[in-house]
Amino acid sequence: MGKSSFAHNLLIFLFCVTLVSETSTHVEGVFASTTVPAEYQQLYSFLDKTLTNFDSHIDSQSAVSSYPVIFGAELLPANCNRGTALLDTQTMSAVRLYLDRLKELGVDGVTIPIGYPLYTPGFPRYDAYVQFYKQVAQEVRKRGMTLAVESSVIFANTEFSSIQLDYSGLTFEKFEAERKEMVARIIEDTRPDYLNLGAEPDTQFELLHFEELANPAEYSEYVNHLLDGLDRGSTKIGAGIGSWGNLDYARRLADGTTLDSIHLHVYPIYKDFLEKILTISEIARQHGKRIVLDEAWLLKADKPPTGIGSVAASPEHFRRDAFSFWAPLDQKFLTVIAKIAKLAQIEYISPFWTQLFFAYIDYNSSNAHLSYRETSELVNRAASANLVGGSFSSTGEAYRKLVGGFTSISAQGPTSTLSTALSQETTENANDDQLPALAIGVMVAAIALVIIFFAAMWLRRSESGLG
Repeated sequence: MGKSSFAHNLLIFLFCVTLVSETSTHVEGVFASTTVPAEYQQLYSFLDKTLTNFDSHIDSQSAVSSYPVIFGAELLPANCNRGTALLDTQTMSAVRLYLDRLKELGVDGVTIPIGYPLYTPGFPRYDAYVQFYKQVAQEVRKRGMTLAVESSVIFANTEFSSIQLDYSGLTFEKFEAERKEMVARIIEDTRPDYLNLGAEPDTQFELLHFEELANPAEYSEYVNHLLDGLDRGSTKIGAGIGSWGNLDYARRLADGTTLDSIHLHVYPIYKDFLEKILTISEIARQHGKRIVLDEAWLLKADKPPTGIGSVAASPEHFRRDAFSFWAPLDQKFLTVIAKIAKLAQIEYISPFWTQLFFAYIDYNSSNAHLSYRETSELVNRAASANLVGGSFSSTGEAYRKLVGGFTSISAQGPTSTLSTALSQETTENANDDQLPALAIGVMVAAIALVIIFFAAMWLRRSESGLG
């Protein structure tokens, strides 16, 4: 290759580098794609307006600003729906690192699901799972963190788990007996601070199809059966519903059981589902029950999924979470949840999709229509890299502020750019971290321009025969 050709190619390369330094996105979501895609602008507007209106409603109430809320987070590497991946040699190292990163954010506790039937003696490699969760509990305790365990049903045979199970021979009587034994073993092995027996009866019904789970009165009887003779130790036992669920479950659990707490899951915010958080909390308080919100994330939907009984059964909606243009709304949602916790005296809250504390992916034509699993693979890969590198997304940094007591919201319009949203957030959340990165970017661009200038001079000399 001659000098002229080389110099020409060098110019093209350096010009591309300059463009990249000015306009590229960071996978961790600190800088993100600049606009809300047209197909999501109406939904974005709805969610933004709903959150803004409810935030104003909360601010009009008399919150107990000093109420001691415990800020938790989902410990995703220990999620039971990962199945045999939990037993890989590197998983415990991932658990430790995840715990350490959450501690860096100031998070006080972690939530892990240990679902049926993984923690029953007949399940393949049961003893190995027992040892895994015992060790997880030890690692949590070493860090002085609160441990919340959700004991419900694995998402077998769905997009949310690699586990495949045949429930065709399972009776409700067998299920109930095995669940009772399983709950006792979890308490004995892990000694959690909170144990949730199940906060989504509708999801359990979708997975197992037992009619007893679809009836509030029978569900309450089932919970009482699990509680009967149970050695709780110091563990606070709870059960509850999703904010989209039938309030009769909450009433019967609060009034007709010896539960210590009523538990809540919060995902959709359409209809009156944010207001129902306050209603369920009031039901719990009226019956002397604690209130725990051990799953929450903003569902990117403005109406219930068509033809699906449970909110949790919609991979299309959860697929959307990965994209960085949602970051300002995720932060706004988490701020609203923190305010609700103060107002309703919810003692523990725990966001679910915590890989987004480390990374999002930017929306583009190549990933716009990927499946839930394909999208999850991309965002998990990005999150893993930032987890190792010690980088947090803008949402992770925003949660750090919430844990520390910062509760203001920057309202964003539905068509506002994320560059504007995140520049506002940068000032509030990560100013010290962003300025060095910006300075480096400017310096790189300047150096590139200088090199381009000299390369252009070299090219002219070469083409004039002076080289």
